[in-house]
Amino acid sequence: MKRWILVACLILIPALGFLVPAGAQASTAATTNLTSGQPVKATISKSGQTIKYTFAATANQNVTFQVTNFDFTVSGSSGEVQLQFYEPGTSSEYPPYPYCNLTGDSYCNFTPSETGTWSMDLVPISDAVGSLTLTFANNVATQALTSGKAVSTAINFEGQEGGYTFAASANKNVTFQVTRFDFTASGSSGEVQLQFYPPGSSSEYPPYPYCNVTADTYCNFAPAADTGGTWSIKLVPISGAVGSLTLTFANNVATQALTSGKAVTTAINIEGQNAGYTFPATANKNVTFQVTNFDFIIDGSSGEVQLQFYEPHSSNEYPAYPYCNLTSSGTCTFKTPVSGTWSITLVPISGATGSLTLKLT
Repeated sequence: MKRWILVACLILIPALGFLVPAGAQASTAATTNLTSGQPVKATISKSGQTIKYTFAATANQNVTFQVTNFDFTVSGSSGEVQLQFYEPGTSSEYPPYPYCNLTGDSYCNFTPSETGTWSMDLVPISDAVGSLTLTFANNVATQALTSGKAVSTAINFEGQEGGYTFAASANKNVTFQVTRFDFTASGSSGEVQLQFYPPGSSSEYPPYPYCNVTADTYCNFAPAADTGGTWSIKLVPISGAVGSLTLTFANNVATQALTSGKAVTTAINIEGQNAGYTFPATANKNVTFQVTNFDFIIDGSSGEVQLQFYEPHSSNEYPAYPYCNLTSSGTCTFKTPVSGTWSITLVPISGATGSLTLKLT
């Protein structure tokens, strides 16, 4: 009799496994470790199932999660999933990081607060079931820019960003020429934004505007008086645009000292680049600048340049002196009110490039 009872118990024990709720069984899927740039397929076949991931992240460095092939449904209608993030070493969702709710192909990116191995849960909403492809990606590696040297950047995943560093001097114009622009978003022309950060700062500097780029163009500015050093740029695609571009950073052409009667030649090769000159002047005496060999173009047509004048020891353009705008060889004359070494900035209009010869007479 005891032997029959034992057999009955042995039969009952495995049978109990089938009484465990389906949702509890489904939630025990193994954790997947994500590698940058490598897509993984996520499939939820039973209500209540979630999928767990881990990924390595660095503090204050953007990461992105691109979702493609989204096919989730609930009760015959389109479904929704949620990505939930957890700090290293904790099972409690970190409040500052919002959920990413997804109802179709899209992306989710954010900047982690600390370095380490983060966790993420993919949680279907309202028992949705289906599948998607998930691609985790770090930012494109930051590149150091050298004046006059072009670098190419490719953004392959939605939400991914790029970065650059460059050396700049206070109050000195620098330029960034964009060529071979080829970004798209949802099948249409794309847009990117260049965001500038002062030396040693991870906060964007408010006085410097974004440069929004939708085609080949240039972006230039002069850092403030107290912000010389190594600057940073973030290349941020708008609305998940992907593609590539070539960026050329350039300092101004070196300043040349003018001597009466001696001609000097200046070439501007990169859009947004300026040039400079200095010359000695006597108070209340006329000075004349003769321009020859003028050869500036923009978009295949004749270009224009402007000569801007600065009093001795001043970085602010003197308002009493008109600009000299030049579209061909000619002269520019005015009377200097004070003696000393004056400065001129040669500014091409609308990014014109080319060359000219200038002589103080």
